[in-house]
Amino acid sequence: MELNTERQLVRYVLIGSIVCGALWMGAWEFTSLLDSQKGDNLGTKIAVSGFGDINLFNPQKVGLFSTDIYQDTQLGFQISKPNNDWEIHSITDDLSSSELDSLQTKGFVDGIYIEKNHNKQFLLTIFDIKKDDFSLHEFIDQQISLMESQKNISIPFEQVSPDNDWSLFAVESSDDEMPYSEQLLFLKDNRLYMLQYAGESPQTLDSDQINDFKDIMNSFELI
Repeated sequence: MELNTERQLVRYVLIGSIVCGALWMGAWEFTSLLDSQKGDNLGTKIAVSGFGDINLFNPQKVGLFSTDIYQDTQLGFQISKPNNDWEIHSITDDLSSSELDSLQTKGFVDGIYIEKNHNKQFLLTIFDIKKDDFSLHEFIDQQISLMESQKNISIPFEQVSPDNDWSLFAVESSDDEMPYSEQLLFLKDNRLYMLQYAGESPQTLDSDQINDFKDIMNSFELI
């Protein structure tokens, strides 16, 4: 594995794993989070992403010719590639045995990259939650308090479901390596699903990039 790729992988995995690891380890160093909007449209919940409105709990049907839809019925999710220029592969392909073992002690179940031209801007990770009374809303509130003490970080928006089943938030940072991060979380049956984008701010992207990124965010659903 190339050094830059390895650093990026570790950075992504730490961002994802630390979300769950803090629940039972008490360690939190996540550079992210949060403001608030929410809407409903004929029963379909709407989340307001930096890339546009995202429909929640409305998975696409998977047919015989749905080649761009990646579905894992065992883990209970699906997500789509915008087109054939994108690829999906397991993050475990890029992890050493020791890295994987370490993540699994924190509840890590599995994860995939959604990438284009080897640019791993989207990462989906899945963790088992080891707390029966875990509250997503309380968890996000705690992180807001922590982030308020950080410098050079702003919170463009934050949304948390009152039903404790989803959240969407974004972070802007002066860090040149990752100036913008956005994460969509679903909580179901004590399992936390986290889709994260990390890269340039939506304000700096062209329309094709925004459309692709919105399509990815919009397609992520539990099944």
